[in-house]
Amino acid sequence: GGDPRMVSSVQGQATDTLLTRFDAAALVPVVTGRQPLYVHVDRAADIRATLALKREFPALRLVVVGAAEGWRVAGELAAAQVPVIATALTDLPGRFETLAATQSNVGRMKKAGVKVAIGNFYDGEQPRYAPQYAGNLVGVARVPGATGLTWGEALAAITSVPAEIIGEGDHFGSLKPGRAADVVVWDGDPLEVTSGVVAVYVDGVAQSLVNHQTRLRDRYRHPQEGSLPKAYQ
Repeated sequence: GGDPRMVSSVQGQATDTLLTRFDAAALVPVVTGRQPLYVHVDRAADIRATLALKREFPALRLVVVGAAEGWRVAGELAAAQVPVIATALTDLPGRFETLAATQSNVGRMKKAGVKVAIGNFYDGEQPRYAPQYAGNLVGVARVPGATGLTWGEALAAITSVPAEIIGEGDHFGSLKPGRAADVVVWDGDPLEVTSGVVAVYVDGVAQSLVNHQTRLRDRYRHPQEGSLPKAYQ
C-alpha cells in the first residue's frame, strides 16, 4: 500500500525512485528530438499509449520496437510517421500482449505505409539470422490470405530501412556513392538459407571468413588416420 513512488530512503529521507533529477536531465535530449526514443511495446493499446507521447511532445524521434499487434494500429503508426523495428514472425499468443500476433504483421504494416525494419530478435537468436527472417516474409506473401513482403521490401527491411530508422541512412545500408563500403557477397540469393557468403568487406577492407565452424568443417571433411579425437577411435 501507500505511494508506490516512495519505496526507498537515504539516511532516513524518502526518495522518489520514479524520476530523479539526473533522469530528468537525461530526458532533455529525448524530448527535444536530439536523441531517439525506442519504446518496446507489443499490445495495440500500448502502442496507442506510446503514440500519445508523440502528440504530447511533437519533437520526439519515436521508434516502436516489437509491435506484435502493430497491424491493428498500422494506420495510426503511419499517420504519426513513427517507424517500427518489428519481430519478424511472431504468430503465437505467448503473452496477453501478443494475443493478436500474426505472421502477416510486418506485411500489413508495410502495406499501410509504416516504415518497418526487421529486428528485435528473440532471446538467444542473433542478427545473422536476419536474411532468413526476411526470406520467410517473402514466403509469407505467397500464402493465400496472408500478407508478406516483396523480395525488394524484405531486403530493404534488413539493410537500408534499419539504417534510416537510426538516422544513418546517408552512411549505411545501401550500395550508393558516398556510403560506407560495408558489403557482403553471396553465392546465391541472400534471402535463401542455402546461400553462402563468399566475401565480406568492412570499410572496403576484405575480412577473413575463417572461423571455428570453417576450421571444424575443413578438419573433418576428409578425415585422415589419427586426425579424429580419441572418442571417435
